[in-house]
Amino acid sequence: MPYQQRLEHLDLWYIEARRNHADLLEVFKMYKGSSLLPFSQFFTLSTVTTTRGHTAKIVKKRCQLDVRRFFFSERAIDKWENLQQCIG
Repeated sequence: MPYQQRLEHLDLWYIEARRNHADLLEVFKMYKGSSLLPFSQFFTLSTVTTTRGHTAKIVKKRCQLDVRRFFFSERAIDKWENLQQCIG
């Protein structure tokens, strides 16, 4: 069976969806303080209160190198910002 059919047959997610899910779970655990990694080591919360969305906005630093865009701390920010307030 091809990969896509195997995933559908076993009711599994694509690898990209699994990575996104794991990233968001880890950011949430870090934010709530239940992870061994400190939140402040990877992220900085935004101090601007006039933004749309939820109150736990993370500041996204500017990346000058392409390789930095694929780090956990960078790729998880966009997904985190798209979450609704009731989730965080």
